[in-house]
Amino acid sequence: MRKEALAVRLALSVPARLMFDDDLSQIDLNLLVVFAALIETASVTRAAERLRSSQPAVSRSLARLRVLFDDPLLIKSGKTMVPTPRALALKGPVAAALGDIRRLFKPAGFDPVTDRRRFRVSSTDYGVLSVLAPVMAELTRTPNVEIAVDPLGADDHQKLASGVLDLIIIGRTPERPELYRRRLFTERRACLVRAGHPITADPDITAGRPPSIDACLAWPHVAMTVWTNGHIARQLRTLGKSRQVAIQLPYFSVAPLLVETSDALLILPHRAAKRFAEARGLVMFDAPDVFGTFDYWLVWHERARRDPALHWLIERIAAAVGDPDAT
Repeated sequence: MRKEALAVRLALSVPARLMFDDDLSQIDLNLLVVFAALIETASVTRAAERLRSSQPAVSRSLARLRVLFDDPLLIKSGKTMVPTPRALALKGPVAAALGDIRRLFKPAGFDPVTDRRRFRVSSTDYGVLSVLAPVMAELTRTPNVEIAVDPLGADDHQKLASGVLDLIIIGRTPERPELYRRRLFTERRACLVRAGHPITADPDITAGRPPSIDACLAWPHVAMTVWTNGHIARQLRTLGKSRQVAIQLPYFSVAPLLVETSDALLILPHRAAKRFAEARGLVMFDAPDVFGTFDYWLVWHERARRDPALHWLIERIAAAVGDPDAT
C-alpha cells in the first residue's frame, strides 16, 4: 500500500503534458466513465456500485486519473470526498465528451426534422413529374431536406460510385452487381393529341381501345430523344415500319405545347400523358400494344446501402408512387 501511494505521489509530480504529449493512444477512455461516476457520487464505494465494479478497481482508476490530469481531483473530507476546482472544471467537458462518444457508437439513423441532408438525384423531367412531384407535399414539411436534380447522363453509374449522385430515377433495368435497385411501378405508354384531332374519330379510340399502329403512323410525331424514343424506334424497326418525326425534343414538359397547336401526335409514358392531358385540355388514349410496357426504378450504389437518410427518401418515394407489389 505504501509503495502504491508513493507511486501516485511520484506520478503526480510529473506534468501530464510531458507524459502523454497529446498521444491519445496512452489514454484509457474508460477512465472518463469512472471520473463521471466519482464526481456525481463523491464516493469510491457508490461509484463502484454504480459501475458494477469493485472498490479497489475504482480506487486504481482514480489514481490513474490523478496522474492523467495532474490533480488530486477528489479529496477526503470526513466520510465524503470533495472535488477540487480542477475536477469541477472537468465535469462539464467530460460529460460532453462521453455524450459525443455515445452518439458516435449509436446506430445510424436519420430524423428529417433535425438532420440536414441534400440529395443529388439524376432523372428526366418525366421522373421529376411522376416520381418526385408526388412527394413534394412531404418535402415541403421537412425544410432540412433538399433534392437537387441533375439530367440523366451516361456516367451516372460512376457518379453513384463516387458519391456525386445519391440516386438515379430511370426506366431501364440496371444490371451492374454493385448497384441496388427498387422497382416503383410498371408503366405503359399513351398518346396525346389536340382536342378535335381527326384521329380521335378512329373507331378503336371511340370504343376505348388503342388505335392500330398504322393509324398512329399516319400522323407526324413529336419524338423524345431520351430512352423512351429509342425503345419506340426499335419496336418500329422490328415491325419494318417508320414514322414521320416533325421534331425531336429532350424535354417531356414542353412537348405537349407543340401538340396542342398542330396535328402532331406525341407518345409518352401514361402518367405524364395523363397529367398533361388534364392540365392542357389534350386528348389522351392508349398507345398501340406493340410499344409494350416498361418498369421504372430507383437505383443507388452499394456504398450507400446503409445510408439511413437515403433509405428514408426511398421509402417516402415508394410510399407515394410505388405499386404495392413492387420490390
